[in-house]
Amino acid sequence: MNPSGQPFPSQFGGAPPPPGGGGPAREALNVPGILFMVFGGLAVLYSLMNVVSSGINQAQIQQILDDPNLPSEAKNLIRTLMGPLTKVFALLGLGIGGLLIFGGLQMRNLKSYGIAMAACIIGMIPCTGCVCCLTLPLSIWTLTILTRPEIKASFT
Repeated sequence: MNPSGQPFPSQFGGAPPPPGGGGPAREALNVPGILFMVFGGLAVLYSLMNVVSSGINQAQIQQILDDPNLPSEAKNLIRTLMGPLTKVFALLGLGIGGLLIFGGLQMRNLKSYGIAMAACIIGMIPCTGCVCCLTLPLSIWTLTILTRPEIKASFT
């Protein structure tokens, strides 16, 4: 302790690790947790873009639907995929992205093992738009870390 009662800063200028702070577990989950938060943020941004843009392209969609050479089955499929279903999937993507962010935060803080595992499992399902090709290997890597007994025991 220094004269002001505050602890001395660590050798590298940062704060010392908190007592009982998980040490190796926190270190092992730091990078995966950050990546989950980044990819979750990208999923949220992608979903927000889909919510906003789903109403903008209606003129282009109508132009495609007015094509007399387009089969009626294709027109029905386009109406279904480009209609209200687009917003439902975009809102689902917002929730999934939020779960990835929250799961990454829980991993870094060693707080909720169940939410961290849920984020890993959800990250393996190809439902996060363009981010799923990034979250799949990250989720597999993180699951191998989370299933270690010493890592599991570090969660509160």
